[in-house]
Amino acid sequence: MKEIDTVIIGAGPAGYEAALYLAKSGVNTLLIEQSKEKIGGVCLNEGCIPTKNYLQSSSFTSKIPYFKSCGLALEEKGLDLKQLVQKTIALKDELRSGVLWMLDQAKVEILYGTALFKDSNHIELSGETVAFKKCIIATGSQVLQVPKLPFDGKCIISSSDVFNLQTMPSSIIIVGGGAIGCEFATFFSAFGVDVTMVVRGSRLLAREDEEISKALLRAFKKRSIKVLTSAEISNVEVDESGAKLLVATPEGEKTLNSELVLCAIGRIPCSKELQLEKAGVKCDKRGFVEVNEALQTTQKHIYAAGDCINTPGFAHTAYTEGRIAAQNSVKGDSLTNSHVTPFTIFCDPQIASCGLNEQEAKEQGIEVEVKKAYFKANAKAKISGDDSGFVKIISSSQNGEILGASIIGAEATEIIHEFIIAIEKKIPHNEFVKMIFAHPTLSEIVRYL
Repeated sequence: MKEIDTVIIGAGPAGYEAALYLAKSGVNTLLIEQSKEKIGGVCLNEGCIPTKNYLQSSSFTSKIPYFKSCGLALEEKGLDLKQLVQKTIALKDELRSGVLWMLDQAKVEILYGTALFKDSNHIELSGETVAFKKCIIATGSQVLQVPKLPFDGKCIISSSDVFNLQTMPSSIIIVGGGAIGCEFATFFSAFGVDVTMVVRGSRLLAREDEEISKALLRAFKKRSIKVLTSAEISNVEVDESGAKLLVATPEGEKTLNSELVLCAIGRIPCSKELQLEKAGVKCDKRGFVEVNEALQTTQKHIYAAGDCINTPGFAHTAYTEGRIAAQNSVKGDSLTNSHVTPFTIFCDPQIASCGLNEQEAKEQGIEVEVKKAYFKANAKAKISGDDSGFVKIISSSQNGEILGASIIGAEATEIIHEFIIAIEKKIPHNEFVKMIFAHPTLSEIVRYL
């Protein structure tokens, strides 16, 4: 029987970040992942990294008309998807090698296989029993399937299957109006694919500020992306030519035909296969591992972090939670994640937010002042060829403290960080706008708020 101080199950952002902290703290650490190819988790292998690499290509394509107007003799020949696939694989391999190098330098032991809990202090891995004093569960998430849209990898695909496509479809129906759906709508539309989005809710990106959602819908319409909101799929038929969806909408039933259907309605935690009940670790109805503010499960020596718990499903959240769980397990602290979390969506135009939006402030009964600044007044936005969108901030009417920010427009996912600092450090609006920002930059749009 193998004996370890701390076992970490899952080598995604939460897992390997925790492993690095523990190893540097002198803790005898074992990191378990299903296979070497899955090191880095969903983020590296089928989420953040490949998606953003695809979107980088589409962002250049969308700016070709502007750069032509500047005198560049550019010729658009379309996309060689096979070449993009190979480039993305090479990128993932390079980044995975970097993660493995860091783990090796920290002398983290890695074993591959499926871990199953035998009780609250033992797991089974490939027929061997491993005893542990502490454990961190960081098993991540997986795509959510619905009965009416069973994945076949050919006609009805998941967001993971997108990266296996070797040719672009002529048309695609994207089911889901969240971040994943909007990002892939941007990608496919940029290369001439006929895109239709079927959204169950009343608007795109339901958690974002309503003005942001409306602005994105306008931008999508300009790109000829069709969006059906408050829509329910009542029937699906698949044959060699593609899929036929019968969709109920407020205007009546519609029949949609498409070569490809991408189901992007969300993700669920990977927790069912762990036999957590044998360890006395509880999950909620959706399968998220239940934790307290210190990221302890119902067994205080077992922690959980990342997408397997009910917190924002971002890699940057997972990194923070992994470090907190590791530190708490070593020092017996009760640290919590009290930091402001950025929400980032890499569609075109980009969207980012942090803190409260206007609706949330109203629901909490907070009196606020709302200020907006448009990129049309920003020199760098014009120089970059995209002056669409705006920044919107929410400040307390009582003390001027910035409570939240929402951005739609060029490099929103970069600009959001200055607002995170303002909110976290409680910088009043009147002080924040006085700070000197370089000119010409997108960040200086703060001056107009």
